[in-house]
Amino acid sequence: MRPSVRLGGACLLALALLSPAPASGQLVDSGVFRLYLDGREAGTEEFTIHRRGTGGAQETLAMGTVTMRSGRVFKTLLQVQGPGMVLAEYQVSVSGADTAEVRLVRAGNRLRRTVVAPGGERVREFRTRPATVIFEDGVAHHYFVLGAFLEAGAAGATLNAFTPLADEPEYTALLQAGPELLESGGATVETTQVRLGSEEDAGAAWFDGSGRLVRVSLPARGFLAVRVP
Repeated sequence: MRPSVRLGGACLLALALLSPAPASGQLVDSGVFRLYLDGREAGTEEFTIHRRGTGGAQETLAMGTVTMRSGRVFKTLLQVQGPGMVLAEYQVSVSGADTAEVRLVRAGNRLRRTVVAPGGERVREFRTRPATVIFEDGVAHHYFVLGAFLEAGAAGATLNAFTPLADEPEYTALLQAGPELLESGGATVETTQVRLGSEEDAGAAWFDGSGRLVRVSLPARGFLAVRVP
């Protein structure tokens, strides 16, 4: 644990998170989710996803703001590379009753996580594995990366998932996909459901016919995100 006076990096991180999404590149998606915890509306999430470059040089930037009724606010910035959505860097800033700044950076075959909280700064490294993704706790739009795995025919593959704000951030999830009819905006629409595991309470994400993420459900955490039409 390092003294909390080393906050220069945290200030720079906060400034980076508050910067607007880059004007260059293609707007892939943007929208709002309503967030529910244990069946009660708990907040909203606004997000934008931009992409620039092509092929191996392609870069996708996903930026979001989660505002909870409790007063807690998350600002996230996710950078992935190439058509396979390879994790490059992730940043999250949390404000409200508790505060934290987290940065996860990929360097070669290692992931370096830096957490800055009122108690000080912690650094920990993890080994990178194939199909490593970020699924931050309480953030829905990060599941958009599953669309790339579907396009690559990766149903049945195992993801190495990270929840950077968690004390034990790393876990694995088996992908399963199939069609499902879903009620959305008062209408029944055809979607593709992607399940993260085979258990009854496994998490799931739904994509509409145009490939947009429209719903995320994590029953074990009591979390549901529904896209606003």
